[in-house]
Amino acid sequence: MSNISSKPISLADWQLVKVTGDDSRVFLQGQITNDINRLSEQSTLYAAHCDNKGRMWSTLLLFQRGNDIYYIERKSVVKKQIAELAKYAVFSKVTIEPVQDLNMIGLVGDSIPTAIATKLSDISCLTENNITYIKVPLPEMRVIMITPEPIPDDLNPCSDWLKLDLQAGYPIIDDSNMAILLPQACNLQSYDAISFDKGCYCGQEMVARAQFRGANTRGMYVIKGTSDILPKIGNTLEYKLAGGWREGGLVLAVAKLDDKDGICVQVVLNNGIDLNTPFRVFGNDNSRMTF
Repeated sequence: MSNISSKPISLADWQLVKVTGDDSRVFLQGQITNDINRLSEQSTLYAAHCDNKGRMWSTLLLFQRGNDIYYIERKSVVKKQIAELAKYAVFSKVTIEPVQDLNMIGLVGDSIPTAIATKLSDISCLTENNITYIKVPLPEMRVIMITPEPIPDDLNPCSDWLKLDLQAGYPIIDDSNMAILLPQACNLQSYDAISFDKGCYCGQEMVARAQFRGANTRGMYVIKGTSDILPKIGNTLEYKLAGGWREGGLVLAVAKLDDKDGICVQVVLNNGIDLNTPFRVFGNDNSRMTF
């Protein structure tokens, strides 16, 4: 997609959230799509948080730091997502709040300390000297470093991390697309982000129906091409049929590529679409994209 330098990357478009309290694990078990019992200080958990109809408020990367549980999500969804989660926390001993005393940066390539890379070879999370390192395996080994220390000013932009997430196939749920999509519409079943035998959680019935009764008819794709304008998050694209252009698809994320006017778009489309189908930004004759 593009060559990302080994310089540390800003994660300013993402937010760290902390969940504390005696009931934190039991509470989260009833709210997220994955099994909280799989979470430890050395293992992370990828999951979705859904409404009661199985539509995602956000995707979450959970980890444990000491006795507390944290998760990472897109910053644009934090206020609404925490409010929705907190609705179910009224009778639980649990506190959910954005983190202000820890900072995150992304490490790739040579910016990952060799000793840390070695220690993360068989685990996905490590905390030492009050710094937590989280391994992200795709599309290549990456590390999220979480530290109480101030982060440097000279970081590569957030868009570099976004490009890697698009390349990896991780869905980007921003506020424009909250409570619209089932987890399977973003391929989360392929990323071990859904437990189908953990028991009840919010939206579980609809998520299970999508998996076992074929209720989900959509999937997530990345298409690339050129355009002199970028599609807007939450808008649709157009795809070409014999009779002309037809509106379709839901845009989740967009990244500019290094070449002139080059773009890649993360989009949710109906399953079974012809992979030779041309796409364009809605109404724009100067854009062309394909799978």
